[in-house]
Amino acid sequence: MALIHARPHQPQGKGKIERFFRTLRATLLTQLSAEDSHNLETLNRRLWAFIEGEYHHNPHRGLDGQTPLEHWAQVGSQVRFPDGALDDLFLAEQKRRVMNDRTVSLHGRVYEVDAVLVGETVILRYDPSAPPGRPLAVWHHGKPAGQATILDAYANTTVRRDRPSSQLTTDKPAPEPAPSRLSLGAFSKGDD
Repeated sequence: MALIHARPHQPQGKGKIERFFRTLRATLLTQLSAEDSHNLETLNRRLWAFIEGEYHHNPHRGLDGQTPLEHWAQVGSQVRFPDGALDDLFLAEQKRRVMNDRTVSLHGRVYEVDAVLVGETVILRYDPSAPPGRPLAVWHHGKPAGQATILDAYANTTVRRDRPSSQLTTDKPAPEPAPSRLSLGAFSKGDD
């Protein structure tokens, strides 16, 4: 019995890989001896010998009767390779809003970012398997915006923060308030 994780009635997403595993079970696994399965190195050697020696040289119906090597020779030049470091493509990402004290939190740790990002939503890009103290890459509007480092609480208290005033400024002075009907001078010291 084979457990296949695919949507019912929509096998298109897994058809080729399932077909490869079926071929692998039908050909390679029937050829393995007890000595081949004693250690992983021997098993890997047999797998690569099967793939390079047999699988790539047999015609496939899914490739219109071509072998995988013939098909690769035709389309291999069209393969696009990733720009930049390959490790950067596999970083985890989390959206966070930068608090007024220029901090963001991720997995129970507080990080500080550049003060110009206060109030903005940023994307933190990180390697989940990296040590916890490692800086995180900060992205804002699809562009790099520095790094988030572990919060130094003492240093963060001394950072000057210029916040715009929430009050409106006008050209005219504020009007005088209307006089109150309560007269506080009506009570004298002896009246209780």
